[in-house]
Amino acid sequence: MNKIKIFSDSTCDLSEKELKEMNIGIIPLSIVFDDKVYKEGVDITPKELFKKVKHLKMLPKTSAPSPQEFIDKFKVYVDDGYTIIFIGISSLMSCTVANARIAADELGTDKVKVMDSLNFCVTLGGLVKKCYDFASSEISVADVISETLKIRDNYKLFFTVNSLDYLHMGGRCSATSMIFGNTLKIKPVISMSTSGMDVFKKALGKKKAILLMIDQLNKDKDRIRYGEVHIGCTIGSENELHWVKKQITKLTGISKFSEYEIGCVISSHCGEGTVGFGYFVN
Repeated sequence: MNKIKIFSDSTCDLSEKELKEMNIGIIPLSIVFDDKVYKEGVDITPKELFKKVKHLKMLPKTSAPSPQEFIDKFKVYVDDGYTIIFIGISSLMSCTVANARIAADELGTDKVKVMDSLNFCVTLGGLVKKCYDFASSEISVADVISETLKIRDNYKLFFTVNSLDYLHMGGRCSATSMIFGNTLKIKPVISMSTSGMDVFKKALGKKKAILLMIDQLNKDKDRIRYGEVHIGCTIGSENELHWVKKQITKLTGISKFSEYEIGCVISSHCGEGTVGFGYFVN
């Protein structure tokens, strides 16, 4: 492999095993309850997050790593002759990528390449893994970035939630929509694209919302790159995730999955009972 060090942020939700196998560096976002700051994946778990939310009856704030945090992580590898490729959570959702670019400028080197994933969670994780595959093929750094960007701009991500309460508390759902939706058990199917996050469809009940997501995947099945679906859930929804996988395989024949446990930052915006999947398309 070329002397390339790939970094991402903690919202990629790759497992410790995967991070170790691919030698991926992670720069964590922060979870803030009042004046207490916790680094995602370092000193707070999703289980602890939900426990604190229930106890304090409030959502935490989330914050991006500072430029200095990026400098501290990057400089060690730059000084050792590595080229760094950082792939971060969508700039439409966080200033993480902007702060990484500030750090790259302050380091004053062309050895730090910063890529906006235009995504988050399972699809960010998938993009990081594909970037690693490209880097492992011994092509140039420019080609690694070029190939990664080709798949970045052609993806679909869908998820649905148990309750609209977290989206409401996080300012992503009006009080009227939250009350109306929870009362009538209307579940949104939320999509993510290069233009940002939006409501794709609505369904009466979570199961119907999930089936709408799977139906869209089925329509796309002949266009899905690598025959692979990146799928994840917040804690407590593991059995539901297993059911979703079975339904996808039954309907589409796809049986290749990369699984993710959704971390604290995304969990704090979506809540318990969130299930989603993403895939790259031709």
